[in-house]
Amino acid sequence: MKVNATTSTSLHWIGILVIVALWRPALSQDTFVAITPEEVPQYRFNLSRYFFPSLEAEKRERTNLLTTLKELEAFKGKVALSPDNLLRVLELSDSLQVQFHKHSDYLYLRWAINTQDGESLKEGKAIGAEVAKRTSFVHKELKGITDRTLTECIAQKPQLEFYRFVIEQEIRYDAHAMPLAEQELTHDLAPFITDWQYTLHEDLLARTQYGTVHTSEGDLDVYKQRTVIDNHPDRTVREAAFKKLYNGFASQRDLQAFVLVRLASARNHLARLHHYEDAASESYFHRYWTKTEISDLLERVEKQADIYKRYQHIRANYVKKISGYQTVNIWDMSVRPVGSPSPRFTIDQARNTIHEALKPLGPMYELELTQLLDPANGRLDIVPGDNRRSGGFSSGFVGETSTFFSSSFAGSYNEARILAHESTHAVQRQLMNNNGVLPVYFGGPLWESFAMFSELLWADYLSQNEADPIRKQYFQEQFFEGKGMIMFVAGPEAVLEQAVYEGVKRGEINNADDLDTLTKRVYSQFSIWPQKHEELKSQWIDIPLMYEDPFYDLNYVYGGALALKYYQLYLLSPKKFVRDYIALMANGSNARPDILLKKFLDIDLHDPRLVSDAVSVLEAKLKLLEAGYSN
Repeated sequence: MKVNATTSTSLHWIGILVIVALWRPALSQDTFVAITPEEVPQYRFNLSRYFFPSLEAEKRERTNLLTTLKELEAFKGKVALSPDNLLRVLELSDSLQVQFHKHSDYLYLRWAINTQDGESLKEGKAIGAEVAKRTSFVHKELKGITDRTLTECIAQKPQLEFYRFVIEQEIRYDAHAMPLAEQELTHDLAPFITDWQYTLHEDLLARTQYGTVHTSEGDLDVYKQRTVIDNHPDRTVREAAFKKLYNGFASQRDLQAFVLVRLASARNHLARLHHYEDAASESYFHRYWTKTEISDLLERVEKQADIYKRYQHIRANYVKKISGYQTVNIWDMSVRPVGSPSPRFTIDQARNTIHEALKPLGPMYELELTQLLDPANGRLDIVPGDNRRSGGFSSGFVGETSTFFSSSFAGSYNEARILAHESTHAVQRQLMNNNGVLPVYFGGPLWESFAMFSELLWADYLSQNEADPIRKQYFQEQFFEGKGMIMFVAGPEAVLEQAVYEGVKRGEINNADDLDTLTKRVYSQFSIWPQKHEELKSQWIDIPLMYEDPFYDLNYVYGGALALKYYQLYLLSPKKFVRDYIALMANGSNARPDILLKKFLDIDLHDPRLVSDAVSVLEAKLKLLEAGYSN
């Protein structure tokens, strides 16, 4: 799954994950160039080097994938017939995944570079659906293996020990298995059941007429130039854009509600076919949580949300102090002290500061990061242009060289932050590759916590190495605005999503009015702004992951808590933490996340104090920020 690093854009106007600085049309800002024209060719993918020489070559090589698939299908009905069969099936499955990801990632990257290339996206999805359908029997037959049979097979074929966890997990899913014919039919019907909603959601956003706002520098598109508008010095411009944006959302609210309600209904129905209570229970089960545990976690986060509201009040009062506004609104939160333009980074500055900030993570990490960020290697595609996928992401798999894509890099803090975040995913993929991690154990539920930790280290590095007090204060703010407060940004999204699915299941959520009411109630528990700005009740339209990858936002909730825990441990004992942390990153997911955290870092994932420990880190940082504001 290609994960968009700009998750939580629903709080775009609150200042999370955006540049929180005052944009000024000064000469230095107007002439700023993040990537020079001479550098542009270096910052495009070299897909032929890492994937296929051409699209035609990719199509030809699909025959190899199909050959592996046919070889695997020869074991249908015989997977667990003998230890030899079992081992061969697992090895072929791994080989198939490696081949599949090379094709899938290549086609997705082609589409990301040019979203007009819908054929590449379509082909990639079709290959995925075909592989999923034709390998369903493997999962079905693995589920039928008993613990005793597994032990006997491992005794006769010791190499199977490497696959013990994945087999045990398949056995774990036995109670949720569908008959093979039904499972294959489900894969066939997936495009018509759950794959169309996100596309329609994006199409509706794209076709919406949001309008423009007039400025002395020219008209600005309310939707496409949100970041520029956010930081515009003219308050009336920011206010008008905020209202036009949400008016635009409201103009399509009935169709957007149709999309979300149908998605929730379809996913709930499919989950029940797999013998889960609902889609939320199924998603949490995949991550080794129960619905009760998640509800408890989200409740703990909500109870601690006062620190986020306190931070918002502190920021609002500071804006009031430096601006002279009698009343501060959400569109004012970008205001900065006079004469302090927002920090911007050339691509070299971004690369160098990220490198230096993460250098303490050790030589293995540093080497892989250096190779990723070196433009000569053709692993970055960050030059703006028409028809590019929004946001940023990294991709890669076993045997692949990881890459990073961004819709653009113009030098903003947020764009550099995305690079810091996604480079962590790319580096981890390389670390796992170097460590010989099997395809079945690539990635895992702890994925986001590592990237968030990198963001915290980068913000810290910038603030600690900045001499100018105003810029230093800006970077201190970014510790919170980046991922420090992500629990309280993703928290309401996770609460809202679970409540939407519950409401649809009970017949209580049926239309846009229902979603507006629910959204305002949920977000008011976490933020000071929903009660002040009625428009924010429509935030449910602007949560992309809720449509693209349902329940993924939960990763940002416990991931954010873990990132702050890593930060706490790092400060206490840097050398020990780095050694164990890198070992965890390179290990892959050959055990449950709670077991891995306990083994490598002695962290109890289910400890209620995890959230309160995270808040204690934020408390200390917030005191420093308050002290700076009082000067």
